Amino acid sequence: MALDLMPIHGKRHSGISGLLVVLALGASGTLHAQTPAMPTEPLDSSAQPCGAIRALPANVTDYRYEVTNRCERQVTYYWRCNATDTEHSVDVPGKGQQTVTCVKASGAAGEIVFRFGPPGAGN
Repeated sequence: MALDLMPIHGKRHSGISGLLVVLALGASGTLHAQTPAMPTEPLDSSAQPCGAIRALPANVTDYRYEVTNRCERQVTYYWRCNATDTEHSVDVPGKGQQTVTCVKASGAAGEIVFRFGPPGAGN
């Protein structure tokens, strides 16, 4: 009697394993079929960020930053000097640079919140 149950149990196990394989392949196919997400920042034709920022030496009252655009097209640089500051912006021409300044707040470390726009890919 015990020998009769063994083949049934073995078939049921392989059926469950087969079902799991089918589900895994279906999920994998769905993931590969999705289109890539839009970039959240400007990218060049090789998918590298167009914009870069570098801190310059600060003076007594200001923090200074150099903003570089590595792409042929114009990008916009948006920044806030701290989380409560209003957002500022400057257009950076293709292959160009701009310098931006943040006024030092008393007792605050140099903080800058920034982003580049518009999102998209291509020079």
